[in-house]
Amino acid sequence: MQVFWHDTPQLEYHQLLRGARRYRWWKVLLTLLLSLIYYLTLSVLFTIPVAVVMGLTGGDLLTDLNDYLVPDTQQPLSLVLTLGSITLMIPAVWLAMLSTGLRPFARVWSVALRIRWRWIGRTIVPAIVALVVMNVVGTLVNVLAMPVNDAGGASVDAPSINMMLALWSLIIVLLLVPLQATAEEVVYRGLFMQSLGAWFGGTRGTGTFARFVRGPWLPILVPALLFGFSHIYDIWGFLAVTAMAVAAGWLAWRTGGLEAAITLHVVNNLVAFGFMAFAVGGETAQTSDGGGPGLFVGEVVGLLLYSWWVDRDFSRRDGRRTRIDTIEVLRPVQPVTQVQFAQFTQVTQVTQVDGEHQVTQVTQHTELSSQQGTDTQAQPEQIDTQPDRERPHD
Repeated sequence: MQVFWHDTPQLEYHQLLRGARRYRWWKVLLTLLLSLIYYLTLSVLFTIPVAVVMGLTGGDLLTDLNDYLVPDTQQPLSLVLTLGSITLMIPAVWLAMLSTGLRPFARVWSVALRIRWRWIGRTIVPAIVALVVMNVVGTLVNVLAMPVNDAGGASVDAPSINMMLALWSLIIVLLLVPLQATAEEVVYRGLFMQSLGAWFGGTRGTGTFARFVRGPWLPILVPALLFGFSHIYDIWGFLAVTAMAVAAGWLAWRTGGLEAAITLHVVNNLVAFGFMAFAVGGETAQTSDGGGPGLFVGEVVGLLLYSWWVDRDFSRRDGRRTRIDTIEVLRPVQPVTQVQFAQFTQVTQVTQVDGEHQVTQVTQHTELSSQQGTDTQAQPEQIDTQPDRERPHD
């Protein structure tokens, strides 16, 4: 096999793994498997100290540990366990990509191979406005959909709140939610989306189906469904979470990075845990109640507003959404051919006819030899031995 170095075509965000220096399809599958193994290992190591603390308190370890698997703002340790364990997805993915050679890990952040903090900042206001719209529209829809005879509604007794525990929970939320939300985006909109994009990106053909398979929609929709199923909500909550995942994936493709998705996810989770801390809605812990159809309608309206706002801002400022990489390509060595060379000798023969000399030249085939050669029509391809390089473009 001969090694050649070639520039890739313009790669969009979901195709970035195809720009890894030594990309192979099986490396993507191995990266997914190693990410799971590393995550489970790190989770066990992280849970041991928490279990020790629970044991020192004198409770039933298995029962308490099971209770702490559901985030509850009146049990700050449950937030440490749940949010902290999800955060471990980041080092798990990093270790897996390092192990398989799909470097650099920064490929999951954006086409710029880094977090573009400028776009994090520019998406904060749109995310806050979208979240306000979600809640206002969702509340209005639920009120309008409520039967007239139930308009008064049954009063819900607010649970008693230990303010000290609530404050500790808020501190933990402020520290861990940005990491937790980022970790989920790295896995679902980063690794999963780019893995599918790398696999499907090799589909050949110019037909409609081939273009669809190579496009962004399968890498957006499949991880979105997985993200929805990873939550414990009812059907309306599942639809709302899946809709947010679809919007996050679409924005990652349109903006060439995770920044807009991370901002939306962080702001959404901060507000949700803030409501839980003060029992807004009557609960201090996460439940399966998805808020009904009103929440889903409000979620869709807010997500549409956020997606339009961010995409418009990104397009107006000529944001970068693709990149070109230099990758290694292996090709078979051209076969050596046998070329026959016939050697001829020319002999001058002099004869005498009727007293006159007659000169005759006779060509004799004296030898047929074989010599190795190559196809002279094939021009050798120049091998670029330079390391990976990034070429600026829009």
